[in-house]
Order: sequence, then structure tokens, then C-alpha cells
Amino acid sequence: MEKVKNHGFFKFLAPIYDIGARIAMMGQYDRLRNQLLGKIEIKKGMRVLDMASGTGYLAEQLGMVDLVCTDISIEMIRRARHKSKGDFVLADAHRLPFKDGVFDAAVSSFAMHEVAQPPDVLGEMFRVLGPGGEIAIMDVVRQTRFSKKVLLEIFHTFVEMRTATYVDISGLKDAFSAADRFNVQWEMFDLVALVWGKKRD
Repeated sequence: MEKVKNHGFFKFLAPIYDIGARIAMMGQYDRLRNQLLGKIEIKKGMRVLDMASGTGYLAEQLGMVDLVCTDISIEMIRRARHKSKGDFVLADAHRLPFKDGVFDAAVSSFAMHEVAQPPDVLGEMFRVLGPGGEIAIMDVVRQTRFSKKVLLEIFHTFVEMRTATYVDISGLKDAFSAADRFNVQWEMFDLVALVWGKKRD
């Protein structure tokens, strides 16, 4: 089983995660979550995967769907259960325990920098989507401009405590090869990319 690089740390992080996330997002916590979920069409009764759901950051806004949340940390799942209704599955994102094409939509927030192989994880998200299924993810990404590298280094040091590894935007684009198009919206001084698309039929 592949593991996230610091998943044992989540045992200690889970109780303070929501507070820390709100601080790290500089007041953008709810806006960014709503921005991401607004990129896909979510209807009542849809089967939606929240991959690496953490404490339920996205899940608590998805009460009207048939929701499945996965995470590799049982502590995170326990907290997510208090925020939303659905199925909660302890699972490695690199090998999702679902059949092909069983979801109408898939979302993930601030997870790619925590997994060992982001392309494999995104490949799994596309695999479990049905044809025409929508996908939306959000995460901090690697930077090329010097000023942005400085900002990322500050974020990496004081927010992630130097535990994360960031994906390149070109890597995300390659991973979205199964989508009809590659859509990107930049947030938080262009450190955060919202990426979305629809699985080709």
C-alpha cells in the first residue's frame, strides 16, 4: 500500500486541522470551498466521491448527494462523520476500493501535496468516474517565478511545516488527459490552483 508521506502525523493534526486551515487560508476558507464546488454541477441524488476528505472540509457542503468520503487517516474520518452524512471509507488514494465508473462526480481539496504519486491518485479519481462525470480539485502547486517561490517557501515552512511536496501545474494538466478540457483558476496569490473538467464519454 502506498502511503501519504506524513499520514501518521494526521493523528495529532486532526483535532486542530479546521482551526489551522482557516488561519492558513487567510479568511478564504469558505470562499475557496464554495468556488471549488461551484465548478461542477452537483444535483440531489448524485453519487459523489470526496477523495482524501480530511475532517470533511468539502463534505459538509454536500448533504444533498449520495456521498462517499475516503481518507487514509481514521482520525480524520471520525471528525468528518460529525459534519456530514454518507459512507466513510478508510482507503489509500492510490488504490481506491471502488469499481470503474461508479461516481457521477469527484472532488478533492488540498490533498495532492500529501500523496506519494499525484498522477496515480488522479488516475484513480478518473477511473471511478462514469463517462461525463465531473471532477474538481484544489491545491497549492509548485511555482516558477521567484516572488511566488518565496511565498510558497513561507507557506511550506510555516503552514505545512516542511512536510509537503507540491505538484507542478503541467503535471496536473497531464493527469487531466482523460478530461474534455483542462480548466484552471488561480487563488491565494496564485499559489493555489482550482482545476476542473469532465471525463470524456
